Amino acid sequence: MRTTSPRAVAHSSRRWEQADHPYAGDTAVLATKHEKLPLIAPPLERAVGLLVEAVAVDTDVLGTFTGDVPRQGPPLDTAIAKARLGMNAAGRALGVASEGSIGPDPAMPLVHSDREIVVLVDDRHGIVVWESHSSWDIVARSTSAGPDEDLGPFLSQAHFPEHQLIVRPNCGAVHPIHKGISALDHLAAAVAECAAAATDGLARIETDLRAHACPSRRAVIARAAERLATRVATRCPACGAPGWGRVDVILGVPCAWCGTEVARPRTEIDGCVACEHRQTRPVVSAEVRADPGECPYCNP
Repeated sequence: MRTTSPRAVAHSSRRWEQADHPYAGDTAVLATKHEKLPLIAPPLERAVGLLVEAVAVDTDVLGTFTGDVPRQGPPLDTAIAKARLGMNAAGRALGVASEGSIGPDPAMPLVHSDREIVVLVDDRHGIVVWESHSSWDIVARSTSAGPDEDLGPFLSQAHFPEHQLIVRPNCGAVHPIHKGISALDHLAAAVAECAAAATDGLARIETDLRAHACPSRRAVIARAAERLATRVATRCPACGAPGWGRVDVILGVPCAWCGTEVARPRTEIDGCVACEHRQTRPVVSAEVRADPGECPYCNP
């Protein structure tokens, strides 16, 4: 069994110079309108000497957390598109961007998880390097309430005002939408206005998940940026290109009782974003067997 990570790359037989890192002293632009520069720039500068500058572009055209602008594609494609928005605006060939997905965790639907992708797009060499980080330590709360209801317990759970809020009508009307709420008077006015516009007389109150408004999400973005920096610093043993790392995982550890393959990682495959070189790394030894409790045959 195999699970494949998406890769948006162009292959080349070019051999990269090994003396210095190819991005040392270079500059990339970060497409952001939500204050991500302090999260993404420092790891890349520390790891390879790549400077990152913010460029102000309207990344909301590619989708918003509130859904008023639907996302046009998968998160990785959206992150690459964001990077290219900044590159086009600044006239640069190197771009950086991030994209997050927050919602119920596939393995534990009652728990929210945050998966952040950070990409480096290099149009000079036709490569894309990306990494991600996932965390359950994300504050993502929501409730429905009328203008006179006590919101104290919810605000405590939502870590308000450190985490800002969004208010909109609970049913019926799409607008108004109030974003970036960090004061009680603003919250009360927004709830009253949105409840009046809703068909059920209630306002929907939820965490503002934009990066500048959500400290718990900022921590996940920063970790994803650190992982990207490590990957950019790691070079292909065959051609020397930056971005060497895991590109695939082979699943299938035999059940200890019946030998049926259980969907657990057995081997990881490292690969290059610029050439076809691959290397396999066993995750577990050949003698390891899976717990029968995970087996689809022994524990259907």
